[in-house]
Amino acid sequence: MSEQMAWDYLRGEIEHYGIYRVPPNRGDMLAKAPNQTYRWQFYLRRCLFDPKFVLTAAQLLVAKLPDKNIQIAACETAGVPLGLAMSAVLGEPMLSVKKERKVYGLMNFTEGVVTGKPIVVVDDLAGSQGTLKIAVNTLHAFGLATADHYVALVDKTQYGHAQNYVGSKELISLFTCEDFALSWSDYVEKFKRDPQFGAWY
Repeated sequence: MSEQMAWDYLRGEIEHYGIYRVPPNRGDMLAKAPNQTYRWQFYLRRCLFDPKFVLTAAQLLVAKLPDKNIQIAACETAGVPLGLAMSAVLGEPMLSVKKERKVYGLMNFTEGVVTGKPIVVVDDLAGSQGTLKIAVNTLHAFGLATADHYVALVDKTQYGHAQNYVGSKELISLFTCEDFALSWSDYVEKFKRDPQFGAWY
């Protein structure tokens, strides 16, 4: 599959299966932030749990890395499938980084084996980038060096978020929100049919 075909495949999967759009006759979805709501939301795990999708995304993202002599650290939990697939492409072990220390056992902040190479932090989305920032700060607290870039499948920073979460690190991604028909009406206009998100539980 060519790079363009791979990108088109990934975009189609996200467009049709990885975004929930609120129908016109329903109320908004509650947001994380108090007193805020959504009319659409990414649900990328629906795509990232598919082996073909996640491996294709990993191959395209690894190709965009300016330096391949790195280790991947994935943000739990949504970044883990993508981080693991990227690590498999690179042939390197992966770290996972938790938002909070475990409260039992070793009470650790990370899982995996540190290789000593610069660490690239990976997540599914970069919006407020809070999860990415926590991961970088956690790694730095343990004296681990992070690379000059970080990775997210979809860059949402143009939706009112700062372009950069720490220092001068570069965000590497495959998509922005402009690549998708995000609202119900935009989807209908683009595809001449209603979105079919399917069942959820």
